[in-house]
Amino acid sequence: MNTKLKRSGFAALIALTMLLSVVATPVAAAGDIGWGDDAKTPNPTIEADVTVDEWDNSEFSSALEYYDDAGDAATLPASVNESNDNPVTLTATDIDFDERNEFPRNDDEDGENSASALDDSEWTVSGATVSSTTTAPGVDALNYAGTATSDSATYSNFSVADGEKSYITLAADINSATGTPTLQLVDGDGDYVEVTLYDATATASDDNVLANSTGEGKVLQHQVGDLTVQGSGDGTFGSAEEITISGDIDADVSVLDAERTRELTFGERLADTDDDDELETVTITEPRGAYSVTGMDTLDAVMSDATIFGITVDAEFEAADLRDDADVSAEFSSSNDYPQWDQFGELAFRLELPTAFDLSYSDTELVDEPSLPSERYKNVEVAEDTGDTEFSEIESYTSVTSSYDGSEEISLDATVSTDTSYVVAYDVVLTNGEVSAIQSAADGGGAAIMSSNGGGFLAGIWGFVTKPFGAIVSAISGIGLFSLFRGGS
Repeated sequence: MNTKLKRSGFAALIALTMLLSVVATPVAAAGDIGWGDDAKTPNPTIEADVTVDEWDNSEFSSALEYYDDAGDAATLPASVNESNDNPVTLTATDIDFDERNEFPRNDDEDGENSASALDDSEWTVSGATVSSTTTAPGVDALNYAGTATSDSATYSNFSVADGEKSYITLAADINSATGTPTLQLVDGDGDYVEVTLYDATATASDDNVLANSTGEGKVLQHQVGDLTVQGSGDGTFGSAEEITISGDIDADVSVLDAERTRELTFGERLADTDDDDELETVTITEPRGAYSVTGMDTLDAVMSDATIFGITVDAEFEAADLRDDADVSAEFSSSNDYPQWDQFGELAFRLELPTAFDLSYSDTELVDEPSLPSERYKNVEVAEDTGDTEFSEIESYTSVTSSYDGSEEISLDATVSTDTSYVVAYDVVLTNGEVSAIQSAADGGGAAIMSSNGGGFLAGIWGFVTKPFGAIVSAISGIGLFSLFRGGS
């Protein structure tokens, strides 16, 4: 075999192995211990509803991301609560996206609208007032304020052909209202369709009513052709030419559109809609107030660049999420006090809610879900406001051992505060197998490059490569790389 070819095959194998080792190596667990299905590692957790003031869909991919105080994207050291089917809560009028205020649609070569229905200067008023406002710190909106049924405001700087195919799309915060104020869409010969902005007697089945109560984030989407045509024209709805808001209502409008030919999706949620004890995916098109979704990836495609102000995430700051060795201590030894057990484990974890201007917390609680029978917990203690004091030097522990009485979840502290470190320390008795599982879970149970089972350096490489990447190795074998290395033809 050509020596140069043989060397190139060996070099390719080594390069591949180095690449796979970089890809496959898991994030190192803190304290040389880990958590997994077989590991009985204690996992104290701070549960919290975390509100992120400004969440950027163009830069973030997880609901747990935020901008830190330096303005950089950061990720909370936490997990989304998997027991919550819809763990993220938001409000429709707090979503800022490019197409939100682009009715009428772009008509300039530079892509800028020459008109917008949310521009207060383009409305003609009679009795009412129209002004600029916001529904969130970064969401510009239009305020309509009328105090009598005869008050009105009209916008007419648009024309939509085949208006019956369009949807009236409206998102607003209702500050106050009485009676039944309306929004009318008028065609070129005097016919109109109408939706009701507020009706205190309305129910969920009234799909042409925006709101039956005051509050934020009211959304209505209704196809024009499905509404009753009224007015003095030919009895059919033609080209849409005018919008008129009338009545006694104070509303901040963040979305107003009469041109889009489909509904916007404001997310998806899981719910049992047919009482079969199975969860179905529900598309959210008309949220009313704060609403919850399965995740931020379910928003409409036109919101892919959106900034959402004030999303709240049901989060869990677990010991399993810790990555700093200084926040974890784990020692295992035999103990004469418990000769019937293989090992005595002394473990401690430091948990803290991170702080930033863009973060706030509510419903915080330090909890634990025991992974061992209650009699295995020989001592459990909690210390508060420890800062970065070494575990061995903390003196003000409070015993909570009596709480480990067989309960599935234990509350260790119901008044968790930010800028406060909490340490939970455990003395537990374990089997050798349980200790092995805790330690092997630290690296995900993966094999190291250097194998200890004999066979030398190459056997170590082969063992590492074939475990997580057998399919890749098989594919490479198929193209002859390993044949080259062995010297075959």
